[in-house]
Amino acid sequence: MRKFWKIAFFIFIALNVYSVIPIISFYLGRAPIRVTVNEEVVEKLRENKDPYFSFIVTSDTASGLFLNEASTLKIISGINREDRFKKVPIDFVMNIGDVTFRGKEAHYRNYLKMKERIKFPVLDAIGNHDDDLDDGARGEALFNHFCGKAEYAFPDRNSYFIVLDDKRGDFTERQFVSFEKELQKGKNYGHIFVFMHKPPFNPFCESWYRVETNPWSRRFMELCDKYGVDIVFAGHEEGHRIAKFGSVTYMITGGGGTLLIQPSSNGGFLNYIVVKVNGDYVDYEVRKVNPPIWEFFAYYMWKHLAYFFRGWFN
Repeated sequence: MRKFWKIAFFIFIALNVYSVIPIISFYLGRAPIRVTVNEEVVEKLRENKDPYFSFIVTSDTASGLFLNEASTLKIISGINREDRFKKVPIDFVMNIGDVTFRGKEAHYRNYLKMKERIKFPVLDAIGNHDDDLDDGARGEALFNHFCGKAEYAFPDRNSYFIVLDDKRGDFTERQFVSFEKELQKGKNYGHIFVFMHKPPFNPFCESWYRVETNPWSRRFMELCDKYGVDIVFAGHEEGHRIAKFGSVTYMITGGGGTLLIQPSSNGGFLNYIVVKVNGDYVDYEVRKVNPPIWEFFAYYMWKHLAYFFRGWFN
């Protein structure tokens, strides 16, 4: 029996050591010199023709903190296996904000190292933490330099994609005018998908969102419903949840690597979403990802235990 526990202990240590290798390799690597920004990726996507394709959505990678980066590397390993059967072409990966931990230049350079490890083209949206510097203009300038435009729209095959900048949790009148123009263009395509960092409502609240309390949210969602948007993707809430408003599906995917506080039962698990488009048909699959073994024992195990005991005492 003692021999069994010795073997189990050595296996446990070996698995933990093995799970640390990716993050060590990440820090030993260098950031790429060449920066591929959103505009360049969009230009390449224009060459795609076949209406049968897929794309991947993640959010809140928060590069710049090693705990976040370790989880993101685990997610990337899953993303890179998505085309292993070569059945559905994957056009791009969309990261919808908080790509960095605090918007510092060093954090952006770490994020470039992350992007380099993804085998598919990567597009980015800006999040509130990507603009965390005291001088907000400088934070946005860093995003523009390392990732490209914060707001843009593009066609890909039979779909139209709109990326919005709502890092401050609001929309200006200029943004609404621009957004409606893009929605009108999107009507010429089979599907419309919208990406934004902060969702127009919080699906994790115990009471359902009340449209009368937030004018920009109501206006935004009514526009999406009016123009037949298929799915609005958002992050920020650091978890996964799906809700509907009118005919539009709202999908929250905030588990791209950042440390999660919510219980797993309430969506607080690492994840990314694979969306498949085949003509007029749209489907999606949520991929739940386990953290590296060492990070599970360092953080997530204690989170699970805390919620277990809280529920038990309640």
